[in-house]
Amino acid sequence: MEFKYAAELKKQFTCYGHFYELVLMNGETAKCRSVLEIVDTSIPQETPSDISEMEPDVVVIMMNPGSSHPKDDAHVVGRIEYPRPGGGNRKELVLTQPDNTQYQVMRVAVSQGWRHIRVLNLSDLRDPKSGKFLQKVDALAGIIGGHVHSLFCPERNEECAHSLKRKNRTPILLGWGQDLGLLPLVEQCLGRIEGEPTCTVASDVHPLLNAHPSPMLQKKKILWLETIVESLGN
Repeated sequence: MEFKYAAELKKQFTCYGHFYELVLMNGETAKCRSVLEIVDTSIPQETPSDISEMEPDVVVIMMNPGSSHPKDDAHVVGRIEYPRPGGGNRKELVLTQPDNTQYQVMRVAVSQGWRHIRVLNLSDLRDPKSGKFLQKVDALAGIIGGHVHSLFCPERNEECAHSLKRKNRTPILLGWGQDLGLLPLVEQCLGRIEGEPTCTVASDVHPLLNAHPSPMLQKKKILWLETIVESLGN
């Protein structure tokens, strides 16, 4: 398949994220992002938040938002507490800078003719280092209500159900990586998407884990792409 480079992909797709501060029951806060919407430039974007109410062509589930942040450094994020009665499914979306992993997702989208990709994560916690991220997850597990950083927790069922809706029930792409520390979050997620068609690149580490979409080596990036596209049947 054709390997499109970032400069070309940035002309075709725009990325929007919903950023927020999670307020925990003990008063602590955590920086989070609940969704990333990758949209083709042909989709109307005068009011970006409208995109959060649309059904995407495909949903992708990865580990966490990493270092993702609003393009506008002055953007003030809102605070959210869960459970959140009457919160609705509409989310404030702002421009965000894509990263190498998202470019991989865009390459799959180009091969399939998808114009709208919704990226969800096992956890909303923003942290670029997986080891530190997993430490945060462990720490939050010891706080009452600390588990709500995951979209797949019971308190966020309505939000999750809306986020998973997509056109034509396309397979959900899974790419959360191969760290064994993710297994509790993975099991929760898989329980929530049970019965849904999925597509992934298998891991040798554990049957519930999978290959990350953007490995370091270029040839492995291409191998991941070829494997996913072949699994999708195109």
